[in-house]
Amino acid sequence: MMKKFSIVIILIFSIGGAMIYLNLNSLDAIETIEMKYATDEGLIKNYSQTDKPEYLLESTGLYMELLLQRKEKVRFNDQVNVLKKFFIVKVDNELFIKWKTGSDISVNAFIDDIRIIHILRQAADIFDRQEYRILADELTQPIKKYQIVNNQIPHYYDWNSKYPAPTMVNSYLHDDYLKILVLDRHPSPNIDGLFFAEEQTIQNNKPISSEEAHMVDQLLIATYCIDKSCENPQFHGWLKKQWDEKKLINGRYNKKNGEPTVNYESRAVYALAVLYFNKTQPSIAKEILKRKSSFFSNRTDSNTHFFDYVHGVIVSYEE
Repeated sequence: MMKKFSIVIILIFSIGGAMIYLNLNSLDAIETIEMKYATDEGLIKNYSQTDKPEYLLESTGLYMELLLQRKEKVRFNDQVNVLKKFFIVKVDNELFIKWKTGSDISVNAFIDDIRIIHILRQAADIFDRQEYRILADELTQPIKKYQIVNNQIPHYYDWNSKYPAPTMVNSYLHDDYLKILVLDRHPSPNIDGLFFAEEQTIQNNKPISSEEAHMVDQLLIATYCIDKSCENPQFHGWLKKQWDEKKLINGRYNKKNGEPTVNYESRAVYALAVLYFNKTQPSIAKEILKRKSSFFSNRTDSNTHFFDYVHGVIVSYEE
């Protein structure tokens, strides 16, 4: 793991007596992550500069996705070891994954687990490491056993209390993930006017919808619903109009009137918008990448959450 130095704009260090000058603007995404987000043990911080860092499974999984995308075999294996050391726990001969580090954590997050499983399955073939597939299968079994109820997926499970969440989070749905679980039929999110309901109850499929639309969630749901019964033409038309008329997409909106409730823009929102429009209107995806290029750069700052940063660089690399 790359060691960290006090930095302003340029890093200066010595190798064999020679002074080396490293311009931070020239760093690629992986170097930026190792320098700004990663600890010496390989854990990924939520923010590059924070007095109270959190080490989330979400961050490790997204970093593994980037490493797989770039075919970084050694670094990927290092993260598998981080996963085993800090996140995976064995309970009664079953493997569970903690949603964040901590000795008192006994809860998973379905989306983080299934992302890891999907990545490990892919890596087994790409890197010819069948032990990754074995680990993925071991991690899948508890989900199939405890976390599929009424053909829905509780968004967390507490293995100490044996308690599954009472709701399913619709933004966690993804065709590739559901294929791994071999569900009889796909869960279907509910449309809520211009937008989508964020959750539904496990017991009776009742939709739960907030007053404010978080665009990360909405774009994930909308992408999942393309060509399904839950597809929402009103959402597509509204989102296209937002871009055509304003050339920006805010982070959150009022669900009743479709007006923004915040002024900020987000790397993750634009990254997910690119993925959505790639499947529905590719010309807009290209325009977002061009007009909002700063949101897809390798640079980061102390206010950028790792989730936002890594989505931007993953999408920019794909394009």
